[in-house]
Amino acid sequence: MIHLGKDIKLNICPILVTLHHDYVFEGPCRMGKDFELTKEFDDMANAQLIKGAHEEIAENLTSPHFNVMEPIWIDRNEEFLVTPDILDKMMAGREEADIYLIGPMGRLSDLIIDFAQKAKKPIITIPGPQCMQTILIASTRSRGLESYAYRTWKETVDFLEVLRAAKMLKETRVLCAARFGTSRSISDMGNFVSLEHVTDVLGTQFTFVNLHELLDQTHIGESGKNHTLPGRATLNPTEDDVAEMEALADDLIDNAVECDMERKEVLNSERFYITVKKMLDYYGCNAFSAPCPDACATRRLNEEHMTFCLAHSLLGEMGVPSACEYDIPACLSIAVLSCLADKPAYMGNTTHDAKAIASGRYGLSPFFHTDINDACLDVVKADPDNVILTWHAVPRRNMQGWDAPKAPYAIRPFAASGFGVTLRYDFNRDAGQTITMCRISPDCSKLFVSKGEIVGGVGFGDYSCSEGVFFRVKDGNDFFQKQLEVGNHVPLVYGDCFDQVCALGRHLGLEVITA
Repeated sequence: MIHLGKDIKLNICPILVTLHHDYVFEGPCRMGKDFELTKEFDDMANAQLIKGAHEEIAENLTSPHFNVMEPIWIDRNEEFLVTPDILDKMMAGREEADIYLIGPMGRLSDLIIDFAQKAKKPIITIPGPQCMQTILIASTRSRGLESYAYRTWKETVDFLEVLRAAKMLKETRVLCAARFGTSRSISDMGNFVSLEHVTDVLGTQFTFVNLHELLDQTHIGESGKNHTLPGRATLNPTEDDVAEMEALADDLIDNAVECDMERKEVLNSERFYITVKKMLDYYGCNAFSAPCPDACATRRLNEEHMTFCLAHSLLGEMGVPSACEYDIPACLSIAVLSCLADKPAYMGNTTHDAKAIASGRYGLSPFFHTDINDACLDVVKADPDNVILTWHAVPRRNMQGWDAPKAPYAIRPFAASGFGVTLRYDFNRDAGQTITMCRISPDCSKLFVSKGEIVGGVGFGDYSCSEGVFFRVKDGNDFFQKQLEVGNHVPLVYGDCFDQVCALGRHLGLEVITA
């Protein structure tokens, strides 16, 4: 079973600390009179504090992305003891907890310092008296302990979502189908310079499979007979897999508004998709990338009558970040956007010559053969410097959300001769939709983040890689200059998660550049 990044939850363990007095007395930190100076009064007040904390937590930590653990209540007296028993009680959820939520804000800095040093897990405060927050956070940070505080619950929740995205990256393992080397594809030299450095910075890990071994294993029922792995039991599609492929072909063809492909050719591309799914499960991976130009040059895709496009689209729809052209920075950028927007993300060549494409200057290009929608063309002509096109034949039909109804789509071949399934999505239907974009730089030191608005699409009636979306940004030249720092494919997702992506970049120690 593939452990999808979209299903990862942030485990939050609340630790609630209160203070009572065993003796009746007054002093510089003990004010009141009569009943207010009794332990009974403290107990009553603390019970209200704890009730209020439980209600605040239940009211604000409602995200399905959070697993809120059973709160731990520590009630101290005026001796301010920190004992092994108290610390052991606080440590009860340590193995599961990703972060501790600390509150209500009483006299607790000494206790939390000792606890954080022992637990070695980050802490964040319940929004409360800011004087108490600043005391606690300054004292913990000064000791090199990871700690956070925000003034409002919204800010707190937003940051917890960022921490979840950071956890997702640490729990991401990319299955990389390499031909020449683990860090390069012929078409995308903007890949990561060092994958080991990426692991150091992001926590993401990588598993490699030889491209030819992968393609051999797409042959149905030939486990043990593959040329590259003779005699070995492998992951070739079985009879059960063929039944799944048949059902999937029926579903894809029956629900398409148009289908320009023979059923046998749909099944050919499904062989790759089914085999990759099995490999993801076998190797414990939850993201994927393969070098289509490198594979194309071998002529094997022509021989197999398949392309990788359908696999990228279907994997993306189910929550597996999947990137064309062995572009691992794009793959992890897809993972980030999908996690923070809670939707599938789309990648492609991000090009600034939208005006030339829309005006037909590239009429003889092998990529664009259909006319641009008139409304989209008007926008491009009116604002040519700020309209950008991202194009690749790997759209997701549920761009509006994981559980959103699949949008109308067509099935058309990648190759003019009729092979290589591509799902065609009409981006014109989403004109006006806000999008967020990001990409990590090849040296894994920078994160480029931007926002835009869809103005139209191209390629719904076309074949090959011509599927695309036109969008307008605030300043096209600024976007271009910033994009030069990170590379070609800049993935996009529907919705505005710009601030969260920027916050994640800062949290990871990346230089955030925006346009």
